[in-house]
Amino acid sequence: MAYHVEVGGPAHLYASAIPAGATAVGVIRTDNGNAGALIRFRTGAYAQMNDAGVRPLDRKEVVRAMSADCDRSKSG
Repeated sequence: MAYHVEVGGPAHLYASAIPAGATAVGVIRTDNGNAGALIRFRTGAYAQMNDAGVRPLDRKEVVRAMSADCDRSKSG
């Protein structure tokens, strides 16, 4: 599954309270249309948080998507 990340995006729209030990990174969207706050735990694990709860994400795929977001930001 491909992720689309907006680093620094409005995570507060999807998560009013971030779990202890986590930091909001931005917004993440999946190919199937699910969107949520992208959060990173101190352990380095990433998760998507929204009304449905907290869903763990593949770290490698998240890092790849964040890199693509940074590349788009630089070229635009």
